[in-house]
Amino acid sequence: MSNLKDDNTMTEKIRYNLKEALLRDSFYDSDELMILRNNPTRLIDRGYEYIEQGEYSKAFRIFTAGAEIDRTDPDILNGLGIALCELGLLEEAKSVLDYAIITNPDDPVIHANMAGVLWEQCEFQNAIHYYVRSIELDPEIEETFFNLINLYMDSGYLFMAFITCRRFLDRCPDHKEGLELMEDIILSMGISLT
Repeated sequence: MSNLKDDNTMTEKIRYNLKEALLRDSFYDSDELMILRNNPTRLIDRGYEYIEQGEYSKAFRIFTAGAEIDRTDPDILNGLGIALCELGLLEEAKSVLDYAIITNPDDPVIHANMAGVLWEQCEFQNAIHYYVRSIELDPEIEETFFNLINLYMDSGYLFMAFITCRRFLDRCPDHKEGLELMEDIILSMGISLT
């Protein structure tokens, strides 16, 4: 379990490691941040806009401001984790997402994002665990299924990739991407399609 001391240590570590990255970014429009602080929904939207634009330092600043308002909001914590991951600060991203899981244990997106960070760190077994948990929490998120299938393939677990893809196709039998992925799995297993 997390405690206040661990939370403060995590925050200090993130601030220290990001100091140089953020100093290189000239973004700090106090008017924009002031407006966003008063509208958490807009703050979250703006942070994800920065992520989509590849402006991860700006996204980090926005989500950090959001975390000062609400340290448990799953959208803010996910955004913060994504921004850190994209900045190449994987350990910090993992710390934020670990905290996010403690505060929001039933959020499937947090689990999927944690899996993505772990995959980046080549912690394949742990990444698999978090993708599986994400699917248990919400089996409707297609991207999580595809990420898990691809992770199984990258890890050499072709039979598990096959089973997971079959499970997805049982729910969505005509899904084009799912069918193409199944073909790739079968070809990788060396099974003839004819």
